[in-house]
Amino acid sequence: MKGEENHIMSKVWLNMGELQQAYRFIHRQPQSDFLSNIEVELTECIDCIGLQWMKDYLQDACEYIQQKRKLYALVPENAQERKSLLQALRYIDANEDNELLKRVFSVRCFGDSKHFERVVETRLLRILKKYLDYDDQATDEQLLNQIGIAKYPEQFEFCGPISLNFPDGNCLDFSNLSSGSTVYGQDVAAAQITLSKGVRCILSIENKANYFDYISKHRKPDEFVIYHGGQYSPSKKKLLRVVATAAAQTPWYHWGDIDYGGFSMLARLRREINSSIQPYRMNKQELITFEAFTTSFSPEYSQKLRELTARAELKDCSECLAYMLERCVRLEQEAMLE
Repeated sequence: MKGEENHIMSKVWLNMGELQQAYRFIHRQPQSDFLSNIEVELTECIDCIGLQWMKDYLQDACEYIQQKRKLYALVPENAQERKSLLQALRYIDANEDNELLKRVFSVRCFGDSKHFERVVETRLLRILKKYLDYDDQATDEQLLNQIGIAKYPEQFEFCGPISLNFPDGNCLDFSNLSSGSTVYGQDVAAAQITLSKGVRCILSIENKANYFDYISKHRKPDEFVIYHGGQYSPSKKKLLRVVATAAAQTPWYHWGDIDYGGFSMLARLRREINSSIQPYRMNKQELITFEAFTTSFSPEYSQKLRELTARAELKDCSECLAYMLERCVRLEQEAMLE
């Protein structure tokens, strides 16, 4: 219009043949280069870690970028946030058998006691909820505890003929504490665990109410009972392995909820602690007996449960899993309390 020459543009076209020049003009990295650089970062991280859930996450991210030429939602776009996340993954992987308080972890990994909470924690929890094998009712705190990042020091609860022998010669005998005992992980790590030769059975119990009910009403003098809780932490994993070594020929049973979490815990115990651990009261008959207390589940949950049936560790549990899928029912341990 008159008087508006060289003032208003009515149309603009992007010259696709000059994209590189356009990116340079606005001082931005070309998207293809940006994504390729992230692929390199993720691939380098894959090559130096061993934990499977981390590998699955990183491989999915790489494949998504390659196929979609877009950034995977669980990968930070910000370079510094991405660096912090990958740094945390490497540190967790390198220290998989150790446990650290959250602030201590942050200091050792980043040199800043609050950096983990401020920059990494939220996104890491999203990754864990997608890739970690965990109880579907687990809290954020329990998820972090499972990978060795604890809010408080780990406690172990158990009942039975067991003793802790310390390097200075002192010995703590828990045999006469019929209501159960609690010790911290640091003390267990510093001692040698000895089970009485009279132990004839080991039983790990997922739910605390069932644990207390069992040791107060049903435990026999020759049984060693462990409160398992949710998916165990690296610190509790050490304890369970020590118990497995100390009682290599002793029958071990696990009592968990008859649901995804309960069977995934059994599978993990068999995979990492003792392949001969047997399920206790985790069968089709219990579902029938306590039918009135069962609850239904969603199609998404059904898919997760169906994936369990393919695990070699749970081949002997196929009848119960098939019944659960057929009837869409699950049962929590508390329903079995008398």
